[in-house]
Amino acid sequence: MNGNKPATELTRQNILNAASTVMTRKGFESSRLNEIAQEAGVTEPTIYLHFKGKESLLFSIAEEHMARYLLFLDEHQQGISGAHNKLRKLVWAHLRYSDINREFMSMVLFDCRNNRNFYQSGAYKLVRKYAGILSSILDEGVREKVFRSDMNIPLVRDIIFGSMDYEAIRYFVTREKPDAVLDQEDIMQLLDQMLLLRYRPENQPADKRQRILQAAVQAFSEKGYAEVTIAEIARKADVANGTIYEYFKNKEDVLLSISEEHFREHLDQLKQTFSGNNPPKKLWLFMQYYFQQYLDDPKFVVVFLTMIQYNRRFYQSRAYKRQYNYVVELEKMVEEILNESNVQNINIRVFRNMFLGGFTHMALRWFLVGHNRNFDKMEEIKEVAGLLSDAVYAGNPQTSFTKN
Repeated sequence: MNGNKPATELTRQNILNAASTVMTRKGFESSRLNEIAQEAGVTEPTIYLHFKGKESLLFSIAEEHMARYLLFLDEHQQGISGAHNKLRKLVWAHLRYSDINREFMSMVLFDCRNNRNFYQSGAYKLVRKYAGILSSILDEGVREKVFRSDMNIPLVRDIIFGSMDYEAIRYFVTREKPDAVLDQEDIMQLLDQMLLLRYRPENQPADKRQRILQAAVQAFSEKGYAEVTIAEIARKADVANGTIYEYFKNKEDVLLSISEEHFREHLDQLKQTFSGNNPPKKLWLFMQYYFQQYLDDPKFVVVFLTMIQYNRRFYQSRAYKRQYNYVVELEKMVEEILNESNVQNINIRVFRNMFLGGFTHMALRWFLVGHNRNFDKMEEIKEVAGLLSDAVYAGNPQTSFTKN
């Protein structure tokens, strides 16, 4: 019995259920309001008493599903302690819900994401709430000293959400995996190598020196040179105060070493080419090149991400075949690296999804969701390329490659 619910709420829910049925059967673009009204057993004007139109119905379906998913996630997070365990369960919950609600995922990816109005909807407010949950887990891991202290949380969040989005997209396009949840362990392997402190060996002086310089850059940029202390730099770098003096004479020496390191790095990069014999650098340069070509044309980025990538027809077009051939080069490069270097094996397909999905979410934040904010895009490109390189190499200290 639904006697506790007002008749208007029951009617609204009935219309939503009917819209979901019709849109799943025919697709959003081909669905008509009169068909939805017929399915719901109401008149078309009745729909307008509850919704502004077909788009409003679509976003309301997405909002209802997001609310359900957040309850699903909350239920499965109960009783779990530790940020790493919470992250693992969040990845599982996302992939599992995606597997058992494929019609919803299809609507979100191919009907909502390519509509700018979606990003002002109630459904997207819940997406942002979800992003906040993930951010809080990552922040908790940093505070627990389980995750790396120099983590850029928005970037890592983009990588995680983006990789899981691409798991769903690739299912709809190629059915290359029967269930996305089967890739959970491979996703977590990459994330662990990217984020866990235990993959950053404490016995490598160069790593500590780089961490100190990175922490100094962050501290100086936030507070200015005069206000920053050696103790603060040490805290940000997650080292003891005395460790800094093992590499630098004083605070001024730290400051000057930042510029020295910067120019050395750029000089080294000038000597590198894609045909070089250094597999880590080849991957790094490839990712930089991939990101930069989109950054040079932000208008294309918006069109591609909002109108093409989340369009079902794109994946049956010659344009997609051209893009896929480009992505194959990335897969070949990673395979070459695994063959040439003594690094632990990773799932190349999952890495590809993480790479493409992470960039997608990062670019959406730059050009659409946060278009009125100033992002240091070049710095974020360096950071995300470094994180993805770490995902491949950090499991093997002898061949580890970072953004510095």
